[in-house]
Amino acid sequence: MNERVQAMNETSKNLDRGASVRRIRFVEAIADGDAALMSFQDPAPSYAVLAKASATATREDADELDVVLLPLSAAPSGTQPGFAKWLAKTNGAGAPPPVYVKLRGVELMWRPGHAILQCDPEQVEPLLAAVAEFAHYERELRRIEREIADGWTELEQDKGLAFEVTPADLKRGDAVGERMNRTLQRRIRLARIEPHLYDPDTGLPAASQKLGEELRDKARMDARLETVDAQLEVFEGIYEMSGQRMGEFRAAQKEGMLEWLIIALLAAELVLLLAQMVWKPGA
Repeated sequence: MNERVQAMNETSKNLDRGASVRRIRFVEAIADGDAALMSFQDPAPSYAVLAKASATATREDADELDVVLLPLSAAPSGTQPGFAKWLAKTNGAGAPPPVYVKLRGVELMWRPGHAILQCDPEQVEPLLAAVAEFAHYERELRRIEREIADGWTELEQDKGLAFEVTPADLKRGDAVGERMNRTLQRRIRLARIEPHLYDPDTGLPAASQKLGEELRDKARMDARLETVDAQLEVFEGIYEMSGQRMGEFRAAQKEGMLEWLIIALLAAELVLLLAQMVWKPGA
């Protein structure tokens, strides 16, 4: 059993009596026995399903969310030392601080992959759906943020193509084209999830929508979306100019080859005419 599962089980024991743990798994298809909690269409069809929290895992899975459920009779979630210990064990150094939301009769602490929810028992299922819905779209945004962060080095290598292209640069045309395609795919994915990051699903109950709105506000979704949009514009601008320059260079090469071919044909025709004049019968 890995450290994440051990920490989760220890937390459920150390927290006030009555606490329980739910594991939400994000999957592309529902397997037999899975209990579907939410379905999503963006950026691609997928589902949030309830899984057994006690299941062992061989590695950290970014497609899972562990939620500790606390009854209202327990100490407030913000003062739970067991949860703080859990967060410390399940998140590495430098991890962002958890988001804390407090509404009437509801308290939530959330960090990617982990959360603690304190509410009435009858509120658990709809509020879990709200947390799962937010976690799904936040996870997709985080993936784009991570891909952009990993792509800056390649962009630095490619930026010169936006101004000048040499014959040697054409040899890496396929690699640059793949990076252009990945940039386009990120833009498409962002366009599909962006509306969901501004507002929660209108099909959720009012209390769940309110929780989703607060989560989006505390997680600074507006600022993060603006940053990602601006960064994607930089990638798109450089790769658009690079593609244009490489296309122009290839076209110029073809035009040059065509010009030399025409010159060669004209020279050959001239040679034939001179030969006919020299070897003209009776001359």
